[in-house]
Amino acid sequence: MARILRLPSTVIALLSFTFHASAILAAAESKQPSGKIMKWVDEQGVTHYSDTLPPQYTGKQSNISPRGLPQADTLHSPAVAERSGKGSEQDRRDKTLQSVYSSEQEIDLARDRNLQIDQAMLEGLEQRRLSTAARLQNVQKTAADYTRQGKAVPGDIKKDLKNTHLEIGKIDEQIAERKQHMETTRQRFENDKKRFTELKTGVPAGENTSPAR
Repeated sequence: MARILRLPSTVIALLSFTFHASAILAAAESKQPSGKIMKWVDEQGVTHYSDTLPPQYTGKQSNISPRGLPQADTLHSPAVAERSGKGSEQDRRDKTLQSVYSSEQEIDLARDRNLQIDQAMLEGLEQRRLSTAARLQNVQKTAADYTRQGKAVPGDIKKDLKNTHLEIGKIDEQIAERKQHMETTRQRFENDKKRFTELKTGVPAGENTSPAR
């Protein structure tokens, strides 16, 4: 025996508006008690309920859940979910921003503290590069002496030349990465400060607040 789908009284009242709709809904329940029930309106304004949808009404239907409740599928579409997620993330960032800082000056101080660490690392890399470059000059001088004397450059000298060149190349990459990281940090704190000012004043950054003449 087919299991009867129990619908809330509000939906039953809605279905009672049209005998035709009630008959179709009963047929749908007997076939697929746990499936989707769709609702659509034809050209004559007649409301239909069924577990199947005519092709010409695709995109114009709304769904009824097995419990008889309308399903707002559009609220769970990827585009809406993405917008909702972005909004929630921005709200969290705004709350954190307002709870951590009380003024733009505090944001500047936090930026400078972060940059101090990067600056110290950058100075260390630059000092390391200077010493490595000096060592490379000494190795190159030694190799040049062998060549000037008409002697073959020893293998260990050649290996030292290659490794020193590679080390300088790696140090240059690290210096570039550190500088990029510092620029990213500056930009991040600048964006935070602009957003903090917007939240504090209620005026979007860059908007002219001076009275029109």
